[in-house]
Amino acid sequence: MTETNTAAAEGTATVSPAVVGYGAAEVIYLISQGSAGLKERNAEALQVRPGVLTEQIAALGASSLLARGEIVANGEAMELRGGARILNQALNAAVRWTEVAMVNGTGVEAALYIQSRDVSVFLQPAALSTWFMVVKDPQAGDAQMLKQVMDSNLERHPESAMYFGSQLIGGPKDHLFVRASGNGQWDVAQVENPGEQERDDAVPTDRLLARLAELLALPAEVAK
Repeated sequence: MTETNTAAAEGTATVSPAVVGYGAAEVIYLISQGSAGLKERNAEALQVRPGVLTEQIAALGASSLLARGEIVANGEAMELRGGARILNQALNAAVRWTEVAMVNGTGVEAALYIQSRDVSVFLQPAALSTWFMVVKDPQAGDAQMLKQVMDSNLERHPESAMYFGSQLIGGPKDHLFVRASGNGQWDVAQVENPGEQERDDAVPTDRLLARLAELLALPAEVAK
């Protein structure tokens, strides 16, 4: 399989397209560029089935990215560009993964939020094993990003609830449930163990943002 390098950032690596879609093979290729531990963790977080993360499928993904202009030749080297470069950076320097579930009247919509030191991306699965990616505005916090996702979902499903399951690599998973409770307040429950929860049904938005920021915090040596 062709070895591909991530191009050096031009200005900043967090300048993002609005929404970009990637196929399963393209995502598998980007996952395959990471270290063994991150490959396994990203495959698990993105629910890549065992046996699918192969050199053959990764090569198909690389070919597709090449055809789209998101892999380009630079002399003898091949470099990632555009959204693929940003997604590669997020996947292969990832520190925290947050499962997102939007529990609506019609079912559950799943998504994944991946944080690295320099960039955070929101990934949502779509038809035919594709993923849509939104990159966090570098001027916004991670809590603001997920609050924006929550607000967008509430516009479509006012009675919905949100679940966030967040985990640092090698660490335990923290569970947070949020539902709008009216008058600009929120019903927030943090679950430590099955049947044990810390719940507050009158949380103002500033405190909700603080809870989300705590949930999404990165280790100090990474967040610098």
